[in-house]
Amino acid sequence: MSQKKWIREGRMGPPMSWKTGAMETYPKPTLFLEFDTAGLDVIRQPVVYIHPKELPTLCKKEQSSLPAITAVDFSSLSNPPFSLEIKTYDNITALNFLDVVNCLVVNGCPWKTVVLDHLSGLVKAFIGYIGVSESKAMDDARKWAHMAGVLSERAIMVIQGLQAHTVFLMHVETEKNEVTGEIITEPMMPSKFRQRLPGLFSQFFYATIEGGVAMVYAQPTGFIKGLGMRKPDQAAAKLKADFRSIYGTDYD
Repeated sequence: MSQKKWIREGRMGPPMSWKTGAMETYPKPTLFLEFDTAGLDVIRQPVVYIHPKELPTLCKKEQSSLPAITAVDFSSLSNPPFSLEIKTYDNITALNFLDVVNCLVVNGCPWKTVVLDHLSGLVKAFIGYIGVSESKAMDDARKWAHMAGVLSERAIMVIQGLQAHTVFLMHVETEKNEVTGEIITEPMMPSKFRQRLPGLFSQFFYATIEGGVAMVYAQPTGFIKGLGMRKPDQAAAKLKADFRSIYGTDYD
């Protein structure tokens, strides 16, 4: 019996490059771990939003009985009041995320695809957690950035262990190395973890819109490095951004 093949995809790109929208073409049912306020407005199908407390019940359901698209909207679970204090942190989002991931690990994941949208939001949640639990670390960016990177890598690896396709969406930043003069576009992360982040995925793409069409780059191009797919028949340099154009029928 052939072993089921799972997507372990990372996709980075600027805002409005149809990163989230493309996920509607991926195998369903789909579970979104959503950190972007109104981020799923681009999805045309109905989205069923749930509280983390509802997840254990859904994990026990048959796959065929699940809604096509379910989402845990982490951006709505913590609404601290506006404060002018610079050092104001909140660990509620990180703790809710921990409960959700552990629920999927312990109870099983009946969804075909799990999408984390977006990694910057998860990092923000981890920074809030570090500010509460390790407040002294916030005085040195080298400490809290490293800790946020460690927690992010741990989260990615655990989610990739689920029996489902997993996709991590992320923003990008472009910087110029003041020593070498090299310009490079990388995932938006507050630590050097961003430089090895692409290596955690079997498929790593750059999302863009060209001529009104959503595309992904699947091979390094210009200032964008670390792109590619781990498969014998290497993908074309550029593909349409939908599931079938990228994977065909290899990952049904």
